[in-house]
Amino acid sequence: MNHPEIPARPKRQVHLDFHTSPLMPGVGSRFDKKQFQDALKAGHINSITVFAKCHHGLCYYPTKVGVQHPTLDFDLTGAMIDAAHEIGVRCPVYITAGWSHGDAVAHPEWTARKKDGSISGSYNFYASEDTPKPNCCWIDMCLNDGSYCKHIYDITEEVAGRYKELDGLFYDIVFVRGPCYCDECVKGMRAEGLDPTNDADAWTYYRKKHIAFMEKCAKILHKHHPDATIFFNSGGADPYQPEYHPYSTHFEMEDLPTAWGGYNKMPLNAKFFSRTGKHFLGMTGKFHLDWGEFGGFKTKEALRYEVSTMALYGAACSVGDQMYPDGLMDEQTYDNIGYAYSYLEQIESYCYGGLSTAKLGVFMSPDRDENSGISDILIENQIDFELLTDASFADYETVILPAGIHLDDTQVSALKAYLTSGGKVLAVGNSIVRDGKFLLDCGLENPRASEMPSDYIQIGNGLSEELPRTPFLCYQAAMHADKIDAEVYAEVMDSFFARTYGHFCSHRNTPYDKNGVRYPAMAKKGNLVWLAHDIPVIYKRVGSIFHRRFFLSALALIFDNPCKVRLFSEGRCRLIRQPEENRYCLNMTYASPCKRGEAEIIDEILPLYDIPAEIRIDEDIKVVRTVTGGETLPFTKENGVVRFTIPKLQCHECVVLEY
Repeated sequence: MNHPEIPARPKRQVHLDFHTSPLMPGVGSRFDKKQFQDALKAGHINSITVFAKCHHGLCYYPTKVGVQHPTLDFDLTGAMIDAAHEIGVRCPVYITAGWSHGDAVAHPEWTARKKDGSISGSYNFYASEDTPKPNCCWIDMCLNDGSYCKHIYDITEEVAGRYKELDGLFYDIVFVRGPCYCDECVKGMRAEGLDPTNDADAWTYYRKKHIAFMEKCAKILHKHHPDATIFFNSGGADPYQPEYHPYSTHFEMEDLPTAWGGYNKMPLNAKFFSRTGKHFLGMTGKFHLDWGEFGGFKTKEALRYEVSTMALYGAACSVGDQMYPDGLMDEQTYDNIGYAYSYLEQIESYCYGGLSTAKLGVFMSPDRDENSGISDILIENQIDFELLTDASFADYETVILPAGIHLDDTQVSALKAYLTSGGKVLAVGNSIVRDGKFLLDCGLENPRASEMPSDYIQIGNGLSEELPRTPFLCYQAAMHADKIDAEVYAEVMDSFFARTYGHFCSHRNTPYDKNGVRYPAMAKKGNLVWLAHDIPVIYKRVGSIFHRRFFLSALALIFDNPCKVRLFSEGRCRLIRQPEENRYCLNMTYASPCKRGEAEIIDEILPLYDIPAEIRIDEDIKVVRTVTGGETLPFTKENGVVRFTIPKLQCHECVVLEY
């Protein structure tokens, strides 16, 4: 078939859900190639994921190994692939893995089991048929390379063999819960010398068999289509499960901001996956809430903000939709998506393919809240950073060490050399503590846990005037340490006593003891600053602006942000260098999400005006111009710092600095 070139690394994707009950009549009966293509064109889409098999366990093509939807009478999957390819749109195919209702009912032996032998999932097996069913309510299937997986392999073989131009496969619900204790898994564990009653052994088996599942699916696909992409969703793009990452050709970060973690979740994940060297996409939805919502919409302005912010962080974009059972594409949906994607099309060349200019490294903690808290603090203050998963400290002017990390001897030696050579470190809590001793010389000794559940910070001299000078509450107690020769910028004040039924004061917490022993809360020696409190976790869980300011005050002692653009806490910015184009690109977005009911939404996007910017750049800048506004901006350069004013930012703007 002759068709325009299919994009290998698409930036503007739609994930077209089609979980369609057997109770739905006339499935696909109104599908029309031209109407489908017109929707893709209106949406400015260059990739769309379509369905071969859905969570109902039904297939949308003539199948010999599965069950075709009972009211579908043609190859809908193939028709969509052909229609997309005819206009140069990539078309990977979706296969459900971990949820398949029809298979669970027909083959209960294929379902995943809990430790007590009951079926795993969110499905209520004892509910009557007329009981209202909750959202996202499915039975878990066993993916531990057994009988059910053999069925998925057969589906994969059938799809890969049927379609001669198959761009890729997307497997869903692959890492949903945890170990399975079905008869096959228990027998398999014992055969490998593992104890099914031991949680660690059960997890070992789970990981091994899931990797086997991914390897076998990829082998089948690539036997037919060597260059096809493959992705394993629902945990496959989780920064905290890196053991599964090698088996996907790319990553689709399912970070729906309205209902799944908010608007600060995607940037941190993008920081992680940008280091993998693989193509990665941010994933949102056209829905007001989340997946499977017929008739739910977010505004087109919100979509434009979301895709602009994904692009700002280097992530390609995917917007989720769900097709109506009769196969017609919803024109309102693709008008909204097109509004966002037509804009993305204009700015793509200024967002992708650049080099990070971040001078701040954050060593990744195994604790999600730790990383999220640091990321929130930094991005809310327009401080760009990169995540570190190894000892490559020398690439950065300053490194943050979060609490909860476990530095090995090699990393400690690398940090000592880094500090000796002029590097700077902000260490949080127990990050540099092992066996009751500090691993790095911070001018303190004898680090230990506090006996209090909470305490207070008393600010000293040399910190931001925006911090209160009265002791302010920390909802999680600091580590205690004794001063040797450090500069102390703030002190820990303990409560009079821990709150118990026998000793309490007022509603919540005991007041601080003005005359009690005080300990360093923020201490500095040379290029090392130590914080006694786990401020990032406190900020993540409580959200007090004073904890954020306290952390930033500590960082300011050793770090001068090379790109200063003040956009308030909801502004986002990132500076990249595109050496082949002889330019820097400063991308900025601004919107104010708010909580409405159960969703975090974007309503109006108001403009900001006259935004001052200061950027430290080595090159001789010749022109500073805006992309959206099309204006050439006056600028000055003094002592390596370029200064200019951005006249207007509404949703997104890119300022290009050419040299």
